[in-house]
Amino acid sequence: MPSKPPRPRTIEDAFTPLRSGHLNHNGTAKPVLLWLLTLCLWLPGLGNLPLRDWDEGRVASVARSTISRWDWGATGGDWLMAWKWDEAYLNKPPGLHWLIGASTQFLGENEWAVRLMPCLISSLAIPLLLQLRRELGGRDAENKALLASVILMTLIPMARHGRLAMLDGSLVTSSLLLWTGWLSSRSVPWHGLLAGLGATGILMLKPPALIGFLLITAAISRLDRHQSRWNATALAWVCAGISPGLAWHGWHLAQRGSSALVMWGGQGFGRVAGVVGDSTGAFVMPLTEVLEGGWPWLLLLPLGISVAWQQRGDCAGRWELGLLLGSAALVLPLRSQLPWYSHLLWPAIALLCSEGLHQVLIWGRPRWIGKLWMLMGAALLLATLALMISSPSIALPRLALVCAGAGLVAGGRQLIQTTQRQRRRGLITLLMGWGAALLALWHSQLWLWELNESWDPRPVASAIRELPNEAKIMLKGPTRPSLGWYANRKMLDETDQVLGNHWVVSNKPPKGCEANGLQLRATSGEEPWQLWFCPVSPESLEADHEGQ
Repeated sequence: MPSKPPRPRTIEDAFTPLRSGHLNHNGTAKPVLLWLLTLCLWLPGLGNLPLRDWDEGRVASVARSTISRWDWGATGGDWLMAWKWDEAYLNKPPGLHWLIGASTQFLGENEWAVRLMPCLISSLAIPLLLQLRRELGGRDAENKALLASVILMTLIPMARHGRLAMLDGSLVTSSLLLWTGWLSSRSVPWHGLLAGLGATGILMLKPPALIGFLLITAAISRLDRHQSRWNATALAWVCAGISPGLAWHGWHLAQRGSSALVMWGGQGFGRVAGVVGDSTGAFVMPLTEVLEGGWPWLLLLPLGISVAWQQRGDCAGRWELGLLLGSAALVLPLRSQLPWYSHLLWPAIALLCSEGLHQVLIWGRPRWIGKLWMLMGAALLLATLALMISSPSIALPRLALVCAGAGLVAGGRQLIQTTQRQRRRGLITLLMGWGAALLALWHSQLWLWELNESWDPRPVASAIRELPNEAKIMLKGPTRPSLGWYANRKMLDETDQVLGNHWVVSNKPPKGCEANGLQLRATSGEEPWQLWFCPVSPESLEADHEGQ
């Protein structure tokens, strides 16, 4: 008898490897290749600029203090808790600090070693978004998943903050692991373990955020209940994955008592109810960050939202709209706002922009998007040329601007052509230009533009390292955690009472003090920052008395 002909392979079979339970070459190769490509784009120039204040300097200091207490043979639990110098650090769990501390111990205390682990973890968001979009399924799910990943990879805020020693990039990766594992557990129950590990990651980064992520997951799952089927086995695996994070917080509470609740209250829910520290209270800030940092893909967002709304009856439409609304509900109500809080919005924005970009590639409409990209690129090239001629002394990432402008002009021109092949080539051209612009930006010494607002602490820190260990150093002016990390000692502030000889870091000569011989001119060029030696004298005692 003739053998039964094999069943034709369908799109669903080819592009949903996790759902089928069988890993195929197509299912594993693309995420790995995307991750490697992301590393090639994000890692260069990782250590060419000093640590940024606030967060990088503080995270690095906590990492050093925490890892220095690691002792596997110790009977106490100090080595499992976060520390800042000799004091308990209560703001955040030590999850990322452990990894940064281990990196600097093995690779040396330098900027790229501090930023390496956060960058590696943040870059995993790219392949995870690919897997998430695959799990949502629908027509052309594989192509849309690939588009969403490259959009997220090339967003400047995502790449820039992902390179920094901050918690926000790792938080995005943990949330995507939570959602991807949860969706995949519909057909492969043990993938619920991945969702639980994502929840543990959130608990070890910013624990109050887990409540919001779980509410988002539950709400969308409820709306999508007709197409989603979970079982008790998957939930058991989720519980297994989240148990390490819950166990650490329970143990932390037992060790530090009510102080352990600071990261949940004052540093967690307190940011919803009030302004913490110097954070602003404007919900406009994350919207501004999206408008400033979403280019060139932001033009696709309205079209993507329209497509997702038309597909709201499908799993993909529900999850894409739900993730955008849920992420916005987590970020916008915060009364304490910082620019990087908008980081949680980018995965949902990338998913929706991929819907719009797919529409442009398939149908060639709307044509105004490609035309506007051409106009933006031309304007960027002309503005760069004008500034180079009229003001050659202005520090600009010129090569980055030229690459971005050229990519937009050439890519936009091809994207308005009549054939799909030409439009695909246009997208590749645009991506190559934009990727080259990012690489040029990392080497321009301007990718951390916030450093222009303060002075480089490394020369003064080098002089402080030469002082005796018992020397007391006071910083007058804005707090600089990075100065303490580079100097490897805690800086006293102006509220601390200092008796006896001491040193002062200031941009103005303190009364009764003498220069220590090292200056560092501020970016503005107004006053040099300097290390001053202040011996005990009648003048200094009188000045201290007047200050009190």
